[in-house]
Amino acid sequence: MEEPTLLHSLSRNAARADSFLLLSDQDASFSEINNRISNNLALLASTVSMRAASFSRRERPIPAHEVTAALREITARIVAVGHLHSLLATRPHGANAGFGAHMRELCRLFVSALAAPGQVELIETGTNDCTVGADDFLPLSLIVTEVVTNALKHAHPAGAPGKLMIGCRRKPGGSIFIEVADDGVGLPERFDFSADAGTGLRTIDVLAQQIGAKTSFESRAIGLRFTLRLPATDGDDQAGAA
Repeated sequence: MEEPTLLHSLSRNAARADSFLLLSDQDASFSEINNRISNNLALLASTVSMRAASFSRRERPIPAHEVTAALREITARIVAVGHLHSLLATRPHGANAGFGAHMRELCRLFVSALAAPGQVELIETGTNDCTVGADDFLPLSLIVTEVVTNALKHAHPAGAPGKLMIGCRRKPGGSIFIEVADDGVGLPERFDFSADAGTGLRTIDVLAQQIGAKTSFESRAIGLRFTLRLPATDGDDQAGAA
């Protein structure tokens, strides 16, 4: 399957999955729960298919360590889907959910899967006041997954120890601000997002557009910083004023 088709499928399935995050009745039916799981697994399948397509285009044999890293990444993504569903299943009907704790757990999962013990220090800059609506929860989870995976794979290509800083907070007025930063090599010189961005970066763009969020990457003297700003909804404004 071609990459543009997979990205279209990712966007379509994410939109379908979001429709099941807010349940229509106080008692969620078994069928509805199955639908949520099915759609999230479809997203995961799209990601795995992208990786398989990338490998199939390689002309030379793929090193064992690279295959191992890919399988560990897939394992972490599967565990992350399970964690997401456990979290959503335990929250009250129709309620917003705290994204900060989920973001922290996602990052721990991927650090454990993709980095050697003690290689990456995870630093929180604040993840407590970060409640988001159900419609935004899944896309934000997928965006953070892509950003963190990219940082763990590319920030320190020589394998040096590094730091990963994460933050999620509500700004005055109710908007949500998410930040992920590393202390690695940053983007290559003269990197052009329109021409050089890979599947992961384009996936971030698709998902951000879906929820109306603004994202940016800032390559600094030391490291790469990703930020996301999600505008407040009317309900967010009222919650922030409470």
